[in-house]
Parts: sequence; C-alpha cells; structure tokens
Amino acid sequence: MTSDLEQIFENSDLYSQLLKNNIKNVKELIFKKPKKYQDFALTELNKITDKTKVNLYGIIIKGPVFVRNFFKKNAKMFHILTSQNTEFKVIIFNNFFFKILEYNKKIFIKGTYYNRYNTIIASFATLEANIENKVKPIYNLKDISDESLQKLIQKIFQSSKLQIKENLDIRIVTKYNLINRKEAFRNLHLPDNKQMLYKAIQRFKYEEAFIIIKKWFRKKEQLPYKTPIKCNISYVKQMIKTIPFQLTLNQKKIVNEIYSDFKKDYPTQRLIQGDVGSGKTITVFIAALGIINLNKQVLMMAPTEILAKQHYLNFKKLFPEIESIIITSKSKTKKFDQEQIKQNKYKMIFGTHLLANIDFFQLGLIVIDETHKFGTDLKNKTIAQGLTSDILYLTATPIPKTLALIYSGLLNISLLIEKPHNKHNIITKKCSFEMIIPLLKQNQLRNEQSYITVPAIKDNKKNFNIENMTVFLEKQKIEHLYILHSKQTTEQQEENIQNFIKNKQGILLSTSIIEVGIDIENVTTIIILGAEYFGLSQLHQLRGRVGRNNKQNYCFLVSTKDNERLKILEKENNVAKLSDFDLCTRGPGDFLGKEQSGFFKFQFLNITKDYMILNQIKKDFEYLSN
Repeated sequence: MTSDLEQIFENSDLYSQLLKNNIKNVKELIFKKPKKYQDFALTELNKITDKTKVNLYGIIIKGPVFVRNFFKKNAKMFHILTSQNTEFKVIIFNNFFFKILEYNKKIFIKGTYYNRYNTIIASFATLEANIENKVKPIYNLKDISDESLQKLIQKIFQSSKLQIKENLDIRIVTKYNLINRKEAFRNLHLPDNKQMLYKAIQRFKYEEAFIIIKKWFRKKEQLPYKTPIKCNISYVKQMIKTIPFQLTLNQKKIVNEIYSDFKKDYPTQRLIQGDVGSGKTITVFIAALGIINLNKQVLMMAPTEILAKQHYLNFKKLFPEIESIIITSKSKTKKFDQEQIKQNKYKMIFGTHLLANIDFFQLGLIVIDETHKFGTDLKNKTIAQGLTSDILYLTATPIPKTLALIYSGLLNISLLIEKPHNKHNIITKKCSFEMIIPLLKQNQLRNEQSYITVPAIKDNKKNFNIENMTVFLEKQKIEHLYILHSKQTTEQQEENIQNFIKNKQGILLSTSIIEVGIDIENVTTIIILGAEYFGLSQLHQLRGRVGRNNKQNYCFLVSTKDNERLKILEKENNVAKLSDFDLCTRGPGDFLGKEQSGFFKFQFLNITKDYMILNQIKKDFEYLSN
C-alpha cells in the first residue's frame, strides 16, 4: 500500500481506536472481515406468515403513542403504510429508537410479524433514506461505530492510489466468472447489494481453496521417492482361498485400490472408512500379504493392547504360516523381540504406540487402526520410522481433521459401505436413569448381555463413574456384574473380559476403554451414562460395540443435558453424515499442523458445504501444473 493511503489511515479520527483493535495499517483494515451483515432487503408482503422476520419500509400514518406497561415494558406503538398500500401496527420496546419516531415520517423497520394482531414487534428502526435493499456490514469493533468505519473504508477505495493485485490464475477467474480481487474487497465492506456481497464471498472461497490446494501440491512435491511396489497377485489369490469366508466385492475393490497405491513412486496415505464390524481389518490383512510376499514388513498399530492382541490372534488364526508378533508393555522378551524384528524374523508386527520407537528391517506398510485415538505427533513419529512406507488409516468415524484432509485431496479414501451380516440398524434413544435397572433385568431374563459405560473411574464432578455406579448396582441386587477400566492391569482386564464373555447374563460396567477392541456377539444393549461428556466419534464407536448379531440391538443415552450431538446420534446411523456434523461443529483443525480439532482457520470456505469448490480447484490445479 502506498504512503498516500497510509496517510489517509493515520490522519483518520479513528486511528488510535483502530490500533487498539489491532488494526495497524490499510492492508489490515481492508482484510478485516465484518463479523456479520444486516440485510435490509424488503420482505415480499405475500410471503409474510405468522412469526416471520420482516423488513418493511413505509410512512407513519398513526401515532406514535406511548404505551405503558405493555408486556410489563415501556413501548411505543404506531401504524405504517407501506408502498404497496398495506397497513401494519408496529410496537417497539427499545427506547433508543423512540426519539426518531414521528408522524408522517418515512421509516424502515426490522422485526417479527404476529398474524393474530396484524402487528410487528420491531427490533430496529431508522429514518435513513434509500436504505431498503441494502446490506450493511457489522464489525463489532471496540469504540468504533460501523458507520464511521465504513466512511474511512469508502475514502480509501475512492483513492486512485489503492492497488490490490490479483492472486488467482486468470483462467480460474474466467472459468468461474469471479469478480476481481479489488472489487471483491470493496463489496465485502461496501456491498452494492446482496448479490454483489454473495459474489465477493464466492470469490474469497475460491481464493482460500486455491491456497490450501497449492499447499497440498507443494507438500506432495516434497515427498521422498519411493520405489514402486508390484505385488504378486497370484500369491495373494492363493492365500485368499485359505480363509474360511468370502471377501465382499467392496473389500476386493479396496484391496485393488491399495495395490494401486503401492505402484506409485511416492508414499501414499489412504483412509479406509467403514462402520464397526464392516470388515476393515481383514481388508488390510489381505493388502498386507502383497507386501509380506516381497520380504518387507508390515506394522499395525492399535490404541489399546486389547485391540492389538485381538488383531494379532485373528491374523495368526488366518495365516499361521506367516511369522507374526505382538509387542506390549508387559512383553518379557521385549528387547530380544525388537532385535528379531530388526533382523527381519517377523513380517507382521502388532502393538500400540510403543512401536513408534523401534527399528525395522524394511518397513513396507504402516496400518494405524482407530486413527482418531492417536495424536498427530505420535502419527508423525511413526511415519518417520518408515519415510517411504505407504500408510493405511482405519476408522469408523473420521475426526474433523481427517475429513478436512479428505475434502482437500491430501488423503485418499476407500469406503466399506456393504452392511455386514445383514444386521439391523441399532435403535438409539435417550432414556431416564430410572429406566436402566428394568432394562438390565429384562436383558438378563433373555440371556442377553449388556454394557454400561460411564465417563470416569472416580470423579466428584461426574456423578456417573465406576465407583458410584458399582455401589448403586450392588444395592439394586444386580448380579453377574463385571468391571473394566484403565487403572486395572492388562491381566485383570483380560480376566474380567473372559469371565464376562462366559456369562450369558453378564453386565459389563466400564469406561470408554471398550470403545475399541471389544467384540462380543451376545451383547445386545449398551447404556451410556453421562452421554454429554462424550464426543460424537466416541458415542458412535461405543454404539458400535453392539449389533454383532442378528437380533435387534439398542443404545440408550442417559444425559442430564439436552445436547445437539445426542439428537443427531438418535436420528442418524449414517457414518458420513455424523462425520459431516462433527466437522461443522468442531472445525477441521489446522490442515498441516498439530491441532486435532477446534477453530476453523478459513474465513470464508466451509469445508463441508464447499467441498465441491475444493474438488474443482484441485482438478484445475492439476491441469494448470502440467
């Protein structure tokens, strides 16, 4: 920006207040996006219904009169006649507007229409001329009125010295009929009308999409070279014949997608998304066979030792001839085993986060199960162990960051959409705490097992915890109760799970530790106490602990608060829709940084609603880069 423009800025009466609002120069002022906009577009009278928001312009033909104690508040009442010759009664409570009300004056009002009295309760009024159909930005800056700020911005845009360079390829601007950058900034602050404001916002959405896709292409260029891997498909087909069930067409398709990744000359990342019990694990086992056959190693990480052991036992049962091992915190021969891994004795290695620190002979593939349970730092540390390894992430409910990466093209995705075992949808509904004892006893009479999940082991702030619920259930004479939580040793956990599995009337009281790695067919009900303390991903994962049979299964949510997450969970079983809701409410996190969720860094682009823009720009960038 030129010094002439900075003089306009610095000589302004608002200069000191702008500095207090952390706006130090013209560029920062122009880049300051309004918090919201006030729409003055006139409401079409034939579209007005009871309790609708209305914008009307007319002349005061009766009143105003002071109405005392109207709804126990002071108010003024008057009648206006609109340009369409329609009369309305208007009541306004805000005494800030009382002084401008005058008989025979033209006035613009915003408010809510009530059909019963043909009355508008006004929230805003102004005598400003020609305001109808305008859009006014609201900045909410401390000690600076929106009107005075707009006057300064208008003065800057009227200057011939203002230069704003185009930062989009002209071919993209032309293809999508985008307004130029200077015009977009002007209409952001001084919109000619609603349509021009929309065009400005669209322009900036494409700009932000262009920036993130450009970052992705740069990141891709920095990836190390990987020797393309061609798997022996004949060997894999022979191994598939040995497993005691048929792969679905969906699973075969995903295996082929993974093998296509192996052929690329750079390390790839793929997310395999499928609901709980959909067959993600066997799919990656088959993919791993292609790597193992080439004398390379496969690392599979799970968030808990219980789940890691479950994967290990399943793999060993299906492919006993392949050397596999599990490394846990309790492994007595850990150092020896790690040395054996380094010397390539074992081809398939299972474990938890401990595996992020060991050396491998030649790591060809990394599989991270339940990816939402691992922090970004740990994932990066694991990936660093095999810089040229391909990576598979497994999840039932992607966290916001994962979804955002998919939408931007940083992560390939494979969907397991076939519903396994023709199972019913799990019925999910809220219930009162008083209902849980009858539910549990009813299940026991049917020889069906139940889970009760609580948010804490012992927490004075959370009434629903292991300690309190154990006492309560014992007082209620609930029999066959088993307890599971993270403070128990691995041996205690395994013993309690095995005893629970054997007891067809068993009830397992646990924390969210059962979220992953518990797969018990006879359980038909899960009761989640203090459901408001769990995130949407957790709730969906916990719900997925049931439904492993052909019976109707249930998930009951007990909560002291009305929560939007719980409402969406009651209505929705579709994992993609749940993920989109989670993305909208939590934000995607920093695309290339550490955040797992939280504040959305973009100002205009909505990752969920605008993913088509991201896809379009990705294709355009690929074309322009060639």
